[in-house]
Order: sequence, then C-alpha cells, then structure tokens
Amino acid sequence: MAIENRSGAAKGGEEAARRTNDHAFPTARKHGAPGNGGGTEPGMTQRRRWLVFGSNVAVAILLATVLAVAAVWLSETLLRGRWRTDLTVGGRFSLSPRTRAMLGDLKQDVTITNLYAYAPEIPESVDQWQRVQDLLSEYAAVNPSHITAESVNPAVDVGGTEQLIDRLRKRYAKELEKPKALIDEYDQLNKDLSALLKNEAKRLDAAADAWKDGPPDALSGLHLVSQKWRQMELVGEFQAAGIQAMVEQPLPPYTTAVNRAKEHLKNVSDTFAAVPDFFGRIMTLKGAGAPDEVKAVLAGAKDTYEPMRKRIEDFDKKAADIKELELDTVRREINEGQSVLIEAPDKVKVVSYDDIWVHNPDADEKNPDAPRNLFAGESAISSALLSLVAPEKPAILFVTCGAPATMPSFGGPFGGGGGGAYARIAERLRKSNFIVEDWDVLRSPEMPKPEHMTRAILVFIPPAPPNPQMPMPPPTPESYKPAIDAVKDGAPAVLLAEPATMFGGGTPYTELFDLFGVTAKTNAVAVHRQVVDAQGTERAVPQIEITRYADHAMTRTLNGLPTMFLTPCPVLVNKTLPEGVTAEAVVTLPAGPDYWADTNTFEATRGDAKRDEADDIIPTAETEVPLAVACTRKISEPRPPGSGVVGKDAEQKAVLFGDAQWAEDRVAFYTQSYLRGDTLEMRLLFPGNAELLVNSILWVSGTEHLITVSPEALKARRIGDPGAWTVPIQVLLMAGIPAAVLAAGIIVYAVRRRYN
Repeated sequence: MAIENRSGAAKGGEEAARRTNDHAFPTARKHGAPGNGGGTEPGMTQRRRWLVFGSNVAVAILLATVLAVAAVWLSETLLRGRWRTDLTVGGRFSLSPRTRAMLGDLKQDVTITNLYAYAPEIPESVDQWQRVQDLLSEYAAVNPSHITAESVNPAVDVGGTEQLIDRLRKRYAKELEKPKALIDEYDQLNKDLSALLKNEAKRLDAAADAWKDGPPDALSGLHLVSQKWRQMELVGEFQAAGIQAMVEQPLPPYTTAVNRAKEHLKNVSDTFAAVPDFFGRIMTLKGAGAPDEVKAVLAGAKDTYEPMRKRIEDFDKKAADIKELELDTVRREINEGQSVLIEAPDKVKVVSYDDIWVHNPDADEKNPDAPRNLFAGESAISSALLSLVAPEKPAILFVTCGAPATMPSFGGPFGGGGGGAYARIAERLRKSNFIVEDWDVLRSPEMPKPEHMTRAILVFIPPAPPNPQMPMPPPTPESYKPAIDAVKDGAPAVLLAEPATMFGGGTPYTELFDLFGVTAKTNAVAVHRQVVDAQGTERAVPQIEITRYADHAMTRTLNGLPTMFLTPCPVLVNKTLPEGVTAEAVVTLPAGPDYWADTNTFEATRGDAKRDEADDIIPTAETEVPLAVACTRKISEPRPPGSGVVGKDAEQKAVLFGDAQWAEDRVAFYTQSYLRGDTLEMRLLFPGNAELLVNSILWVSGTEHLITVSPEALKARRIGDPGAWTVPIQVLLMAGIPAAVLAAGIIVYAVRRRYN
C-alpha cells in the first residue's frame, strides 16, 4: 500500500513537472513525438537557445560599439575644448564675460602663440607655460573659427620655431625690401671703399719713399695717413662681417644693420673730409720742396676722396628714411623670452612676461609666503588683442582745474607722490583700448588732441578743496567753459559732482546737469545710519554701499558687486525734461528708515546727521533718490570734429554722478587680504566702483556691447556668493544628484527581487 502510494505520488510529481514544462515552453511541443506523447523536441530547444543568446550577444556588441564611438567623440571634444567647465572657486580658469563678448565680436583671423620656454627640470617653468596655454585654449574655444592657439617651445621645438620665423618673414617681406636693398648697396660700397683705401695707402707709402729729403714731419704725416687707411680697411672688413652676420639671422635686424653701416661710413667720410687740409699743411712746411709725383698726390687729395664721400652722402640720405620697423620691435620683445605673440591681419603684438605675471606688491618681508608674481594673463592678452583689432581708439580726457587726475605717482626717498587720484583707473581704461589724458582747463583752454584719437569723451572732475595755507579763489564756471561748450556741442561725457561744504568744493559745471534735465542737489549729502562700534552705537555716516542696481546696460552685470559712494549728493531727474532728452536712474539711494539725504551738509559729513522728514530728501518705494543717472540727448545739427557726434540727428550720451570720490583709486582699489588654501591673496573690497566707471565710459562711447564683468572683478566675491561652498555645491548638482537617483534605482530593484 505504501508502495502504491509512493508510486502515485511519483506519478503526480511527474505530471506536475510535465505540466510545468509544457507551460514554460508551449511552442516546443510537437504532437505525435515518440516516447513522450507530444513532449518537447530537443533540437528545437537548442535552436531557441541560439536565437535568444545570439540576439543578446548582437545587442551587446551594438551597444558596446555605440558606447565606444561616444567615448571617442567625448574625449576629442574635451581635449579640443568644445566642452569644458571650471570647477574652481571664483572661476579662476574661466574667461570673463567682457573677454568673451570681445572675442565673440571678432571678425578677423588671429593667431596667438605661446612662446614660453619650459623644461621638466624646472617645474616652475612648466607650471607657467601650462597656465598660459590653458588660457590660450580658452580663447580659441570661444571663437574657434577666428582664433588659433599655438605653442612653440623655443628651447627644443626647432620645427615650430622655423615655421614661426618663416611666417613672420613672409609677413614683413614688403617692409624689409628697402633696408635689404640698402644693405646690398652698403656691401658694394664697402668693397669699393676697401679697394680705394688699399690703393691710397700704397700711393702714400710710395710718395714718402720718393720724397727722401723731405721734412721729417711731412714724411711721418704721409706714413701716418697710410697707416690710418690700412686700419680703416680692416675696420671695414670687420663691420661688413658683422653686418652680414646680422642679416643672416632668422629674423634679420635690418634697422640695426643699416644704422651700423651709417655709423661706419660717417666715420670714413669725416676722415676723408679732413685729409685735404692735412695735406695742404704738409706742403707749407719749411723745406717742403716736394717732387712732382708727391705734389700730385697731395694736391689731388680732394679729387681722390670726394667721389667716395658723395656716394656715402647719398647712402646716408636713403638710410635716413629707415625708421625702426615693426619686425625690429617684435624680434626684440620675443628675444626677451617668456612671451605671447598675437598675430592679427594688419599688425603683430608681443605680450611680455612682466605684463602677464605682474609684480605682487604684497610680496615683501612681511609676507614671505606671498607669491612674487600674480597671473594677469587674461587682462594683458585681451588688452593687446583689443588694441590690434578695434578700429576706433577714443580718447578719455579727465577735465580738471589746476590738479592732475591720471598722472601716475612717482617714487622717491620718502615714497611716492605727485600722482593723480585716478591714475590706476586710467590704466584700467587704457587696457580697454582708450587713450587717457588729463585736460587741465586752467593751463590749456584748448582741448587736447592726442595722436590716433578718433573722438573725445570728457570726464569732469570737481576742483580740489582749497589749501588753507594758500587760500585761492575757487574755480568758476568760466574756468570750465571750453569743456562745458564741448559737451553742449555734443561730446559724450561723464559728470562727477560733489556737495558744497564749508571747506569748499562744489561743482562749477552744474549747468551741464541742467542740460540733461537733472538737478544736482549739492546742498545735501546721502547718509546711512548704521552701528559703528561694539557697543551698538548708531551714527548716520556719509557712506553708501550699493549691491543692487537699476536695470540698465551699464549695471546689469554688476548686481551683487559692492560699490561704495562717499559723501554723495542726490542727482534728481526733473519732472519735465528738455526736448530730445531721456534720463534714467542707474544707482539709487536705498529706501528705508536708515537711508536719506541730509540737507545739513556740515553735520552729514561729520557723521552727526539727524533724520528730518520735513527738510531732508527721503527715498521711498514711490519716490527714488538717484545717485547716478544715464542720459541721452538728440543732436539735430552737425557738430564740430572731436565732439563724438557724427552728424545730424545723432545721439549724445552722458552719465551724471553725485559723487567724485567713489571713482578715485583709494576707494575703487581698496583691498583686503584673504586666504585661498594656503596662499594669502588680495581682493578688492569695492570692485563695483571701477566696473561702474568703465561701464559708464563704454556706454557713452557707444561700445556697450563690451559692457560685462572684467577679469579683475571676477576675483571679488559678490554679495550672496557661497565662497568656499561653491565646489561642493557644483559637485552635488553635477554628480551627487545623479548618483542618488542611480542608488535609489538599485535599492528598488534589489527589494523587488527579494520579495518576488
């Protein structure tokens, strides 16, 4: 019984297995198959396996091929710079928006070559080369159709050096034609001169031998001149060899060679000019009864040497037209080493090592760990590139009355001095392809006209406060009249005003504010009430820090960059503007109980202002109090040259500020130290000041497409900048979130497999 039960159980198990097998492979059954009553055919099962696993292998191969192609493309993309990102804090390896805008507008083909020599044995040289090369790669990546970045190591790259030299020689072939022809002429002239000197030396020796009983002084004189001619012949051979060596150089210094030839021939000509007189004195010596053949030599000296002097004179006239060539400058600067060569269609410029690696003023014995040089590559290269490709070069004239504005300070035993308050900002403007000069209307009523100036942009600076020890009457509007008339005639301008105080000051050109429908409230000072000490003392100080700006082309890139105004006065837009004038506030005094413009300028400048709702100028949400206004003015008639207005119905632009100190170097470039890793670096505390002035000038000059953040400002932290958290946040966004999604998918898959 037990056996039967087991047999039944076995049969039941076999039937269950058969049903399961039939259910699992229903298509593998064939009715009438022997031995299993219509079961699975082994041959068909094998074919099915081939089909399933074969298709899996084919799909895997296809996917692997696609992934391989994608990986190759991605690697080439990364290596060639088509896609790149900068994960450093502050974006120190990224180009500034201003440079990107300039490169984006580039329509000319430009080649930028890194000429830094480097060797693995000198790690610092490799680091510097790599830093420069990375920067040039960024330039090429922005506009690859017009910018080519190359690298030539002059120390080892013979082929690259030869290609560069050949390129430069072809570029300057036309320029070198005239000096090369002069060197060829000198070569023949020197050969003829050598033959003349050799022949004359023999004639003089022969004459001395023939004049056996002549005066000793006469005979020694003839031998002396003969010896001089032989010396000059040797000098000529030496000079010719030196000049030949010059012109055989890869980049021949033809100007130097021509100058050396001129100097050599001048010495010869001067000596030839003195010989006839010397021979004349010999013939007048006592007892100088010279034979006829000797007299012929002495008397015919002028006829002998004058033709050669005439040829030398002709050569000198031709050589006078040879000025220093551009190739001479390029070659000399390249030979200084560690430079970058920029080649534009019409001109070439070399950016030196000192321009790219500027001296760190904080690297002294007090800061032994500070780097000796700071990398300013983008600023230097962009400035050089802009000067090559920009068609216009406007001049910015700082209008002053008796004091310098942009003159650099000079050093001395007791430190620097004598410089203008806007010297560093002037350098920043020069890097933006502007000519910058002072126009002291007290000394020169006529507007300066710098060389290569296309038009003038006037920046009005209020007069300095009078010296109590040497009281002088303050400047009047009449003093500024030439500059005022230029603005009335249409010159673009930036007007800086300041409040009038008991110590003097004031703005003698407020009529220009009226011209644009703006009232400069010089009888008020904007203040900010704030805590000034640890005890919680509050004072209303005349210092207004701005981090939010109006929506204008000048200020859109500045939001978050701090700008500091010192003792500013409001510049209010009139309700009714003159015909053809527009005025728009670009910087306003923040609204709130802690901000106002106090009409008691004495108390305000001392920090003792008290808010008076009745007399003071109060900013509100409905009533803004501008500190800077951007204006335009239609010009309906032709204007004189230099005004910046090209003709009828043109538009004049001006920016009006209620403060002059905010743009001074002492405020705009006020720095603070901070640690980046283990390195102590300096950072601008108010980077918006310089940016706002530069942007204002770019706007009034009509080049607002270049208004973006400069490389210098990128180093400064904006308000709200996460600082050291920048990289972790970037990593979280770019890698952390995708990794979390992938991990969640794996967990869900594992859980489902476990419970299924």
